[in-house]
Amino acid sequence: MKTRIEIDSLGPKNIPVDKLYGSNTVRAMENFPISDRILGQEPALVKALAQIKKACAQANMDLGTINESVGKPLIQACEDMINGRLNEHLVVPILEGSGGTSTNMNVNEVLANRALQLLDKLPGDYDVVHPNDHVNQGQSTNDVLPSAIKLACYELAQKAISSLEIVATTLAQKSSEFSDVYRLGRTCLQDGQPMTLGQAFEGYHAVIDRATSRVRDQQQRLLALPLGGTAIGTGLGSTEGFQNIAFKHLSSFSGLPVMPGHNRFDAMQNLDEFQRLSSELETATGAMAKIAKDFILLSSGPAGGLAEILLPSVQPGSSIMPGKVNPVIPMSTVQLAQIVHGNHCCIVMACQDGMLEINHYEHSVASRLFDSLHRVSEIARTFATHCIIGIKANEKRSMENLLNSFALATIFVPKLGYSEVSKLVKESLNCDETFLELAQKKKLITEDEILDEIKRSVRFNNL
Repeated sequence: MKTRIEIDSLGPKNIPVDKLYGSNTVRAMENFPISDRILGQEPALVKALAQIKKACAQANMDLGTINESVGKPLIQACEDMINGRLNEHLVVPILEGSGGTSTNMNVNEVLANRALQLLDKLPGDYDVVHPNDHVNQGQSTNDVLPSAIKLACYELAQKAISSLEIVATTLAQKSSEFSDVYRLGRTCLQDGQPMTLGQAFEGYHAVIDRATSRVRDQQQRLLALPLGGTAIGTGLGSTEGFQNIAFKHLSSFSGLPVMPGHNRFDAMQNLDEFQRLSSELETATGAMAKIAKDFILLSSGPAGGLAEILLPSVQPGSSIMPGKVNPVIPMSTVQLAQIVHGNHCCIVMACQDGMLEINHYEHSVASRLFDSLHRVSEIARTFATHCIIGIKANEKRSMENLLNSFALATIFVPKLGYSEVSKLVKESLNCDETFLELAQKKKLITEDEILDEIKRSVRFNNL
């Protein structure tokens, strides 16, 4: 393999001639041989970093801190990176341990060397375009990286929100479809009161709709960025006016109403907005898991369980038991919640372990938050399209379970009196007849009255 040599403050390093990264990137690859996603595999983060570098390059040209002969090819290099053309050169693991310096320098080196190519210069000719002096002008890792992670999370959150909205919409459709399916409501897995399957789905829709709204609210808070604070929040290292101009260009390039954080020292020190987003994702996936577990229970059987709903059959359920079909999509949804919960625990620890003026564990936050956002986007959509939309109600079984239960005893108390109903319930426990069968046998109620009272009780619950 042909190489070129770069000499940095620690000595010479051999760089493959066909790569646009430099010595900092090579040292990171040697120091962090971590089996994890690398920068180029997270296009949302790459795009955010490149947009920030482009905005800063334009701001520096406006201020005269870099000239157009450097700034214009640098901006074109940023465009190449935004469009994914340089991903193969972005090789630092997301979980690198340098506090972000390796990631930032990987980007700086690739942009500098791509700008050099555009100037018909050789990679490594840093006298013309330098990774630090030009690409990183007016910035530090400490304000660039958390800003980029926020923008990446904003983009990924939009995809997660869209998937959650599909879940909410599908649940609402099923609520309407099942509005006349009478069933036994249960508390503590014991017979409770009559309701409709549509009412149960109303509750499912409401919690997902609310969770989606909370994720969206937190997404908007990601637009306050620490960019311009440089290393610790004082802005030392940037030219006067740099922050305002850079934000103006970043807003234009990204199409987002980005703004500086209210307090630059707070913005540099704290990652709590990521923790809050993670918490909302954990809440949303927990709500989906609760619904998924309900589906597992309600579809159980079919002969030996509740079997009140029929889930879509998406794949055979056993290699040994013929005909068995498992609730694989709900089970996958529950696993998602478990993973997101684990990710959230990691994020909580990383956010609280930052020290003094910055939090250098932002890579744990980014890695786990990106993972949660990717998984929510994928699984929520699958839950809606491969499971919820195809659910059918087993109306006969639902009505049987309702009529065979004690749940209807309560609704006949006004007509028969508490004492009489209690006697009927106790008597039914000692014979093979249900409460309703005994009441009809004793001519205390009619079959028509039973259905009327069920309908009345469900309507009453809707008030």
